[in-house]
Amino acid sequence: MRNALYSYGRLAARRPWQLLAAWLLVAAAIVGAWSVVGTTIDDDVRIPGSDSNRAQEVQAAVFPASALGNGTLVFHNADGSVTSTEDRTAIEASLRAVQELDEVTQVVSPFPQQPGQPAPRVSADGHTAYARVYFDVPSAALDEQAADRVLAAAAPATDAGLEVLPGGQLAKAAAGDPGHRSELIGLAVAAVVLLVALGAAAAMALPIISALVGLVLGLAAIGLLSQFGAIPDLATTVASMISLGVGIDYALFIVVRYRAARQEGDSHERALGVAVATAGAAVLFAGATVAVGLGGLLLAGLPLLTSLGWTAAVAVGLSVLAAVGVLPAVLGIVGSRLGAGALPRHRSNAPKAGWWRRIGEGTARRPWLAVVGSLMVLAVFIAPVAGLTLGQQDDGHDPAGTPTRQSYDLLESAFGAGVNGPLLVVADLGDAAGGDRAAMQQQALAVNSALASVPGVSSVQGPQVSDDGSAALWQVVPTTAPSDPATGDLVTELREEILPPLATDGTQLHVGGQTAAKIDFTDQVADRLPLVLAVVIALSFLLLVILFRSVVIPLTAALMNLLSVGAAYGILTFAFAEGHLTALLGLDGPVPIESYIPLILFAVLFGLSMDYEVFLVSSIAERWRAERDNRRAVVTGLGSAGRVVTAAALIMFSVFISFAGQDNPVIKMFGVGLGLAVLLDAVVVRGFLVPGIMVLLGRANWWFPRWLERIMPRVDLEAHPSAGETPDGLPPVGEASDGLPPVDGPILEAR
Repeated sequence: MRNALYSYGRLAARRPWQLLAAWLLVAAAIVGAWSVVGTTIDDDVRIPGSDSNRAQEVQAAVFPASALGNGTLVFHNADGSVTSTEDRTAIEASLRAVQELDEVTQVVSPFPQQPGQPAPRVSADGHTAYARVYFDVPSAALDEQAADRVLAAAAPATDAGLEVLPGGQLAKAAAGDPGHRSELIGLAVAAVVLLVALGAAAAMALPIISALVGLVLGLAAIGLLSQFGAIPDLATTVASMISLGVGIDYALFIVVRYRAARQEGDSHERALGVAVATAGAAVLFAGATVAVGLGGLLLAGLPLLTSLGWTAAVAVGLSVLAAVGVLPAVLGIVGSRLGAGALPRHRSNAPKAGWWRRIGEGTARRPWLAVVGSLMVLAVFIAPVAGLTLGQQDDGHDPAGTPTRQSYDLLESAFGAGVNGPLLVVADLGDAAGGDRAAMQQQALAVNSALASVPGVSSVQGPQVSDDGSAALWQVVPTTAPSDPATGDLVTELREEILPPLATDGTQLHVGGQTAAKIDFTDQVADRLPLVLAVVIALSFLLLVILFRSVVIPLTAALMNLLSVGAAYGILTFAFAEGHLTALLGLDGPVPIESYIPLILFAVLFGLSMDYEVFLVSSIAERWRAERDNRRAVVTGLGSAGRVVTAAALIMFSVFISFAGQDNPVIKMFGVGLGLAVLLDAVVVRGFLVPGIMVLLGRANWWFPRWLERIMPRVDLEAHPSAGETPDGLPPVGEASDGLPPVDGPILEAR
């Protein structure tokens, strides 16, 4: 691999325009195909084999209209009654206009068809009513234009002075696409960090360009692959966040290595070859560690997590490709002009790495102080984890003023908290009624009566019976909100106590709906969590064993990564679950942490932490293999790599934290949790804790049994020429005088 990368780097120096043109043609083909087919989105929560999934399957087969996209239209008259002749006439006219829209399949009026029938969708005080609107596309396919058409059709009600609000999926569609504001903010802050770190506008621009190329290619590839299996909307946001962060970081490492080689006197061609062969190889390995972490999500057996895992892994892979493939071609063109637009203090010399070297020297003198101090800092961040509880979010946790929050609050005040998360009870009657519709109706009414008598049930709407009499559906409105633990207890009670006695003569009763699906989702995440953690840790450990030819370093790295993950969990608990930072983030009060968020954070953070471990310890290992002085290797390696690793972490922090400005609380959690944890990992863990432990362990860091040496494959990140050749006079780097294997090259140098 090293020789191929070295040759590619030299080719990029000799034929940069041809190479760049080839990459642009490939990119144009991928993006062009994506522009034709788009990205297939599906936000439905499915848990294979669960009770909610069986309910969803019966519903989709027998009641296809209700299984597709749907939403609510809320009508409110603060000063009068929506049941008045004038208001009712305006509402019914609006609903007729909505029904005539091409994408609408059914509208369920809030008013009873016959006088004297109950009207569960009209509030007791008469001020509020809501209608159900069903569409011919999945919920995720509803867009802002569709919501606008529905609201425009409701003009008769608006003209009559009624307040008309979209609710549910219709409200999410009305909120529209948040656009790319977060990405732009993150890029702007990252550009400032790069300018300070690299000292020149030209050098700053290259990582940004590489990251943008990787981002666009990643989103295009994800869009094309989504044609074979729809993905949740959240997946593209998470993929964008991770792609930008790692894309800038990976490109930064290559640019820094190229510049260091030029400052050492290498020619343009040789410097680019060395940069791609050393930093480029490290980027490939680092990308693999992130992919391992994300790949662990596939073991959860949940479509949502599977989609999040593979989409983020694809995004990382394309970011790596942009850094190792496209960036060298751009560097080949820029070449000696890399210092254009230099800041005044950078015009004479590149920045020195003295500050981090002094930290390394202090750590070497007092390693126990560095270790204990770092652990105390981490303990402060980890401590809130003791109060971590997982729960469900609902639209009531969205920022005030958003369409979803407005309709949620209005419906809750008029009908109670449970109306925003109704449960669906589905009866698969099959041949239980023996074709006797009267017997089937009698059984359905028995279910209706049992449901209505359960404490915690506010109302029961139904049954809705299929045309062939094979199935029936009830909408059960709890007295508590979807995020309330009492709602989960109600689902358990229905499944285990209320419905089983009614499932006679072959009748199958299932509890479904989004609220029940999230409860099933939480249960399965808890079941699969140990497996995911074990596999990710084991594979990451194995990768580091192969890279560093050590058992101790991978073991300590895994433990350090777990501390970083624990700190991320503590940050989320403090900021969101306990509500200490929610006001600052535009939220009201404590927000529960969804069950899948800690799992995804673990997968992403474990991979990113391994990145910094690779770049830092590779620099230390190079000195160790050359000099066999562990203390000196730690000091010199930290001095060389510390500054660039810190700059990379600041960039990653800038990108991640910019996503905290989005309305979605889940995205806010990812932005805050990942951003702060990455910064903490790079500064505290890699800057102080890891060097301190390595000083204390001494030569034990590099212990590697002979039997492992024989069976483990070798990964060398140095740019050795083939067969002992030294093209352009490039000497082999890092040959150990004692006959040990060639050393890893100095991946990062901040001179």
